[in-house]
Amino acid sequence: MQRTTGLLLVLASLLTITACEAPVRKPEVSRTDQAERVTTDNRSIDKLLLEAGRAQPPRSTELNLRAATLAMEGGDSGLADRILATVQDPYATNRMTLDYTFLAAELALSNGEPRSAVRLLDDRRFLALNLNTKEQVRTSRLRAEAYRQGRSYLASARELIYIDRLLPQAEMQANHEAIFSTLLSLDEATLRRQAEKSITSEIRGWLSLAAMTKRYQRDPLRQLNGLRDWQMVWGSHPAALVVPSSLQMLSRIVEERPRNIALILPLTGELGNIGQSIRDGYIAAHYQLTPDARLQVIDSSEGEILELVAQAHRNGAEMIIGPLDRDKVTRLSVSKLPVPVIALNRTLNGEINPDLYQFGLSPEDESMQVASQVIREGKQQGLVIAPDNDWGERNFNAFASEFTAGGGVIVDHAFFTEQRDYSDLVKALLNVDTSEERAGSLRRIIGERFEFSARRRKDIDFVFLLASASQARGINPTLAFFYADDIPVYATSHVNVATDSRIDAIDLNGIRFCDIPWKMSGDDDIQKLIEKTWPAASTQLAPFYALGVDVHRLYPRLQQLKEFPEERIFGSTGILTLNRDNVIVRTLMWGFFADGETKSVPMIFDGA
Repeated sequence: MQRTTGLLLVLASLLTITACEAPVRKPEVSRTDQAERVTTDNRSIDKLLLEAGRAQPPRSTELNLRAATLAMEGGDSGLADRILATVQDPYATNRMTLDYTFLAAELALSNGEPRSAVRLLDDRRFLALNLNTKEQVRTSRLRAEAYRQGRSYLASARELIYIDRLLPQAEMQANHEAIFSTLLSLDEATLRRQAEKSITSEIRGWLSLAAMTKRYQRDPLRQLNGLRDWQMVWGSHPAALVVPSSLQMLSRIVEERPRNIALILPLTGELGNIGQSIRDGYIAAHYQLTPDARLQVIDSSEGEILELVAQAHRNGAEMIIGPLDRDKVTRLSVSKLPVPVIALNRTLNGEINPDLYQFGLSPEDESMQVASQVIREGKQQGLVIAPDNDWGERNFNAFASEFTAGGGVIVDHAFFTEQRDYSDLVKALLNVDTSEERAGSLRRIIGERFEFSARRRKDIDFVFLLASASQARGINPTLAFFYADDIPVYATSHVNVATDSRIDAIDLNGIRFCDIPWKMSGDDDIQKLIEKTWPAASTQLAPFYALGVDVHRLYPRLQQLKEFPEERIFGSTGILTLNRDNVIVRTLMWGFFADGETKSVPMIFDGA
């Protein structure tokens, strides 16, 4: 299913140039009509393959390519792949070279193989073709998607910039959105450095626009003023003539930004420390960026949540942030809300409400991101080690659901309790004890002693370790001791504790983990101010200070995120996007332990 979905997305981005009239909404197609169309396509494919089997190249090649194209258009990338594998001499003619290259490159991209797509497009036989405008556009879009998948964002944007002048006016807006979104994947320093080195003014203008946007991403007013300054310098630039839609909204964002905000958080009781951390993070951002706005702070520890919301509304609140308690968030989700609410947790059973936005730090999100990462790296078989408690079970299930949906197989798993020695658990999981038992049996049979080296199982690509830092310090070295030192170990942010000494962290060497930018980069001016004011912001409460800062950055841009699903906020808790259920989705950074220190993995790299 994922491969089919990916294929459809790639094909959608590679549509050939259309006429310049306004888009016409297609009539809805019934399931019966769709089924008939699929049946017709399948019959056509069967007919083409039958005819190809009776023919000789180049005729058989031509027929196979047509059949594979039909399969791709029908969303069956597996069938297209199998047909393409049977093609003989695909470079026999210019037409076949063109059709084969486009088809094979699209298939490679749908399968997440960008390097293969680039190799196909770089083949000398394809490069020798004299491409028309339509074919040049298709080629550059394929290259752009391949570079984007390989995280070579600058190369991807350059391909789209190159074809901009070849596109009709009706397609420029979508192309500009793609260029701008791709460039925003780079950090400001890289954008400025590349702008200085750029040899064309068109590319330099795009880079400077993206750099300005990243510089002022946390302050819509400064971003708007920066856009106006950029337009004065680059008045004739394509991006000034057709401004990316997200930037067109800046005036509206500034004008419509709520001026009266209510924080409804637990400030006492069991969740008091967390609520206070969120409050302090928010207040720091508030006084740095929006000191003119009115702020109400309401303790949610006591009182009925709907009454607290009504109280805030009576006091003029245009936006409410909170509550934190999951039961209270769920209570709001089934109620009519007087103003938009950004809850700092998720509902219990996925309940949604058009006026309720859900923004939290769910541990399950991290486990699902680990699953996505290992699948992206091509790892399909793994072991899972988790604590025998509710947290461990929930995260194990979240990982398993995401991983198996992506085609992965959990070969085995084990749950542990609090213990000092993990040898028996790890030996059993790695099948080392079985290896030792076989050796013991053989000694008894032959009646002689002999040298023996135990072996672990060979059917795994990785280990996913759900554990705290202290637990991981016991399990990780045990994995290495029992011959799994060459197997990558993945974990969530719970292994990365800022207060750990270098000596303590030595036992975590090699573990790869996802975590929030607040803990991985620390280059945010507001973060530095908060950590100086509240030392607890560098401890286990750090994510909640970061959450407070990010919800302040988030609330003015909610409409922007709703209207432009590809829009992102580069926050302290991750890269933030909004899904169709009004849930804020976070993409975390990656890091690893080496020599007792944490090192972040660059979010970009050069080269496809």
